[in-house]
Amino acid sequence: MSTRRNRHPRRVAALAAALVTASLALTACGGSGSGSGKASGPLKVWVRGAGDSQKAYQMVFDGYTKKTGVKVELFMTNTDFETKLNAAAAAHKLPDVVIDDGSQLGTFKKQGIITEVDKAKITGAAQVSDTAWKSVGDDKGATYGVPFSAQASVLLIRTDWLKKVGMQPPTTWDQMEAVAKAFTTRDPDGNGKNDTYGLDVPGSTQRGYLSWYWSNFLYEAGGNFLTPTGSGGFTSTIGSSAAVTAADYLKKLYCTDKVVQPGALNNVTTDTNKAFQTGVAGMYLTGPYAYATTDATAVKGKYTAVAPPAGPGGVNALAEGTTVYAMAGSKRSADFDTLASYMVSPAAQTLGMTGVPTATIVRLPINTAVDTAKVHGGDPRWQLAQDIYQKSSTYEPVSAPDWQTYRNDASETLNKLLSGCGDSKQALTGLNSQYESLLKK
Repeated sequence: MSTRRNRHPRRVAALAAALVTASLALTACGGSGSGSGKASGPLKVWVRGAGDSQKAYQMVFDGYTKKTGVKVELFMTNTDFETKLNAAAAAHKLPDVVIDDGSQLGTFKKQGIITEVDKAKITGAAQVSDTAWKSVGDDKGATYGVPFSAQASVLLIRTDWLKKVGMQPPTTWDQMEAVAKAFTTRDPDGNGKNDTYGLDVPGSTQRGYLSWYWSNFLYEAGGNFLTPTGSGGFTSTIGSSAAVTAADYLKKLYCTDKVVQPGALNNVTTDTNKAFQTGVAGMYLTGPYAYATTDATAVKGKYTAVAPPAGPGGVNALAEGTTVYAMAGSKRSADFDTLASYMVSPAAQTLGMTGVPTATIVRLPINTAVDTAKVHGGDPRWQLAQDIYQKSSTYEPVSAPDWQTYRNDASETLNKLLSGCGDSKQALTGLNSQYESLLKK
């Protein structure tokens, strides 16, 4: 989750969703997902991203064009991407393909702007990991999208600071707290000033940042946000004792130990990246996409990546990814199939990992034939991330209708809890009621 859009008021979001749904009743009538649709001209592909990512995606699309002869018309933005997408739907001008966060699946599905995908028509589908395929499936077993990239949280930690305070990388929550205290109180950078902190936290409510970050602790405590019922629905588990334990842990770090960087509750990942890269904080739970940008700063060679410390439920990091969505109303479903087939191929996966070093649009390959560490020159940090993803990670319940709303609500609850250093159980009991109300809609 390298960048996240601002959250709009729920009333505006609901109106936008209603407009989209009504619009698509006209524009997508009869749409049936990937299959026989054919048309001429460039394939219109919208991608949520910015900066060097555009160069990286263009390289992938150029490879696709060379292979198939089909040209791609690329539109890319990071600013209010989904808002622009809603506007395009309301204007009956959806693109053919959208590449966006996997966490948008439930929202897109509820809005009716994506169509079901037939895995049998995706060449190379058998090479895509089962874990990745599950991330694009709903609770009834239908597939809505094709995975392109995956990632799992790792803990970046300053090795020079560890050496200064005489400690090892933490493997448990208690050890993480101890290291965070040492980084905050024992002048690990040696400048004689009280200006360092143990933990780097993106605590803003924008786009659900704080919930996204805290989910690592939730899974390590053995909890979850929602649990599938097995009959097409979900139940809320956000008020569980495991969730309270996870909230209490983060609250202690923030409110009691005071080991979190200043301004955390207003920080998005751009801010937290800077805090780690400029020596404000010494530990940062984030995705492996941070390797490239962090290696381009003064802390290169002064940090390493380790597995997230185990909580009461063990090591269980947040998994997430990027999905290729087939858009409703498109007459290019056959081209969607060939594009998605190319994007999951070893050639495209490798290109996405290495084509533009500053923009690893494939963070971890979803194709099991691709060796992550080998592609990255034997860098053990990438093998670590791959191992965590495969063995010790959990996706958010992204197929839940309007999942982003649940994430935003959790973020607001946690932000309020930390800002007031309140009661975790009471806060999550209230959030559980919100979730139960959403599930009834």
